[in-house]
Amino acid sequence: MKSKQVTTRHCCWAIMLLLCFVSTAAATEYGGYAGAYLQLSVNARATGMGNAFTAVSDDVTGLFFNPGAAAQLQRFCFGGAYRDLSFDRSLQQLAVIFPVRGEAAIGISAEFASMSGIEGRTALGDSTGTLDNLDAVMSITFSRRFSHLLSLGGNARYYYKKLESTSAYSVGFDVGALLHLAKRSYWADNVPQLVRKSGLPKEFPADLLRFGIAVKNISAKYPWNTGDYWLLQKSGTYNGYSGEDKVPLAVVVGASALGLKRRLLLAVDVEKTENKNVKLYVGSEFHLLRNVDLRAGLSQGRPACGIGFLAVISGIDMRIDIAVEQAQNVGGWETIIGSTWQF
Repeated sequence: MKSKQVTTRHCCWAIMLLLCFVSTAAATEYGGYAGAYLQLSVNARATGMGNAFTAVSDDVTGLFFNPGAAAQLQRFCFGGAYRDLSFDRSLQQLAVIFPVRGEAAIGISAEFASMSGIEGRTALGDSTGTLDNLDAVMSITFSRRFSHLLSLGGNARYYYKKLESTSAYSVGFDVGALLHLAKRSYWADNVPQLVRKSGLPKEFPADLLRFGIAVKNISAKYPWNTGDYWLLQKSGTYNGYSGEDKVPLAVVVGASALGLKRRLLLAVDVEKTENKNVKLYVGSEFHLLRNVDLRAGLSQGRPACGIGFLAVISGIDMRIDIAVEQAQNVGGWETIIGSTWQF
């Protein structure tokens, strides 16, 4: 009876793990790969813009999109966000940035995905306890602005996953860069002969152009050994599994333009994930009122929109962002709520 009970629980465990991976993937094709939940944004502002944020990343939550952009921030800031998912799942983020001498920044961030309270039962309906799943990625970021044009940065990330009584962890890295081009062209100021020969305009039509690139999940993986789990279950049927699940490497390039006297922000990202198709993200943000921003975009063809509210009290900028995005695979809409504070 015990062998049958363990076998049934093993099947329930495998099914729930597969469901977790597939339904949290940002695209159907990504399901089943390690770290699939990282493809889902928990940044309410970025989600409202269709997740086209690599060349924007001008707030604390930009740490999750482009570590090279953190040096843009000149004030201490922190923020957090929550995304409610179907099947009693959720995603959370926390981040803080410390500016360094006006030319660099240090950031600390964490992402969590959890699913708990899943009751396992035997074929006869007897309870075998509950199954829990936790994913966490914690990062330390450093970014430096090497000129008024270019900033570079990277982060070290600790990947952790626990499923039932079995866990896996490793260290990975992200690197990123951001190029800033203001309305007055750097090239017109510093290389005037190039402008004359090429016929380029002396000024850009936009108030600010930014180009970003990020390479994510370098060396990230989950090494598994389930032998301890089956030893705990006192099962002689299974000896366990030993192997590695690699988190696919991703490269994202993006561009953004700020115009209409800095009231309209347009952005586009192109992402290539290892062994997968190219993904496209496009979005916009319009500064409607002094303290209200409207956002809309397409994330891999799925619509998203959002709104942001800003309040300034005693020199502290407090922002609340809300976004909705059409859910992948399961249908319906998912809501993201976030808040950032700058001091």
